[in-house]
Amino acid sequence: MNLLLINSSDKEPFVALYKNGELITYHASQYLQSTNPHNKKPDKLVNCLDALRKEHIIKDVDAIAVTIGPGSFTGIRVGLSLAKGLAFGLKTKLIPITNFDLTLNRLENISPEKRYCTVIPSKLPEYYYSVKNMGNDYEKGCTEFEDLTKTLQKDTIFVGDFDDETQIKHSYFEFINVKKLKKEAVSLAELAVSGFTNGKILDAENTEPLYLKDFNLRKHDK
Repeated sequence: MNLLLINSSDKEPFVALYKNGELITYHASQYLQSTNPHNKKPDKLVNCLDALRKEHIIKDVDAIAVTIGPGSFTGIRVGLSLAKGLAFGLKTKLIPITNFDLTLNRLENISPEKRYCTVIPSKLPEYYYSVKNMGNDYEKGCTEFEDLTKTLQKDTIFVGDFDDETQIKHSYFEFINVKKLKKEAVSLAELAVSGFTNGKILDAENTEPLYLKDFNLRKHDK
């Protein structure tokens, strides 16, 4: 099984190749200096993909896994556009993966009997959130953390990737910081393999981003 993985997260964008059980990852931070001689903002994912294709054959991938959000509007748009372009060019399909599933899957053990609320920073103090109960999506949206805690059951476990977990830690809830747990690339590879094996693949034209809120785009003055 050969899968191309694309993650356009703000923290650490990367592309990876999952080939017969081996995971080869190219992180954007590896190429920031060498690809930015004029101090221009590099196209991080394109740089990673270019480095990968120079060392590995990608034309025979079985599918392309891509994160579809929620998160940065620009990151989602760039990552999904790149994945769709490759899918059309390589005549393959996509495995869409939400950032909620990517974060939650970083836990070593997920109990089907517990209720998890995965949180991802939006424009603070707002957070994207997704509640899973008995392994199924129960609720998702975007709101301020304090408002969210007022509506959830007290046995809910919060899951997130934060540099400072006191940003959202609440005395009534258990909180798990995944930062030092399973790596994002490993989590994405596991979800991609599962999605491919279980037929959770889509044509590129049928794959949509998960935004969960309206974005107000700034208009530049002429």
